[in-house]
Amino acid sequence: MTVQEDKFNITTKKMQQIDPKKLNKTLCVQGMPGIANAGKGALDLIRKQFQPKRIMEIYFSDFPSQVKVNSDGCLAVSKIELLHYKDISLRRDVLLLTSDTQPTSNIGMNVLSKYIANTLNDLGVTMIISLAAKPLTSLKRNPKVYVTATSKDLVESYSQLENVNVLKEGIVIGMNGIVPVISKSLYDIDGVILLSESCKMLNHDIAASYALLKVLSDKPGLKIDLSSLERETKLQWDTAGKITEKGTRSKEEKRPEYIS
Repeated sequence: MTVQEDKFNITTKKMQQIDPKKLNKTLCVQGMPGIANAGKGALDLIRKQFQPKRIMEIYFSDFPSQVKVNSDGCLAVSKIELLHYKDISLRRDVLLLTSDTQPTSNIGMNVLSKYIANTLNDLGVTMIISLAAKPLTSLKRNPKVYVTATSKDLVESYSQLENVNVLKEGIVIGMNGIVPVISKSLYDIDGVILLSESCKMLNHDIAASYALLKVLSDKPGLKIDLSSLERETKLQWDTAGKITEKGTRSKEEKRPEYIS
């Protein structure tokens, strides 16, 4: 299916048909690439553990004009991926939303986010949890997680969790922020954005991903095995953490932006 909106082109490739009527309390966990890839790294671990089935790929004309070379030497084009698995313990269906990149323009981000919101609504999604980053100049061994949401009740609920603080000011840039909010505005789908303190100098802040997954383990209660990430977090700290901490101990950069 192809959708034209202004100068943009969105093409959807369905890999598997899913009947929304057979899904139960569908939760969407979103993790797009961004600062330190905190959210995408967390979602990639969930994907690896639960082996979800790919149900849809979305191609967008405003993605960067580049292709990715994988570790096996093969090429891959940028795309959005939507995957599905059933969480037996929670008795609910889970969709994973991720991508290789984000659109190159502000208009593109809004157009694609609106399309994704419509897609999630068609699939009967009742809640979106978006995983993102609050950028710092140094690596934190135990990064804090900040929460903002589409309702006061959700903010209060998540802020009661260990190591979770309320984000009281600033902006969230990119699709990790836009998708949950536009989904609420257009389709009344609840949305939560979790932002972990992340070292923006790293390609992937593993400790930040670990902090986000710990919150998901508490609420909504996804059964995630974090043992491998615990080891990687320790190794990252031993190699890079002390260096970044020493270089920026005097003063942490402060700005009203939280880039997803």
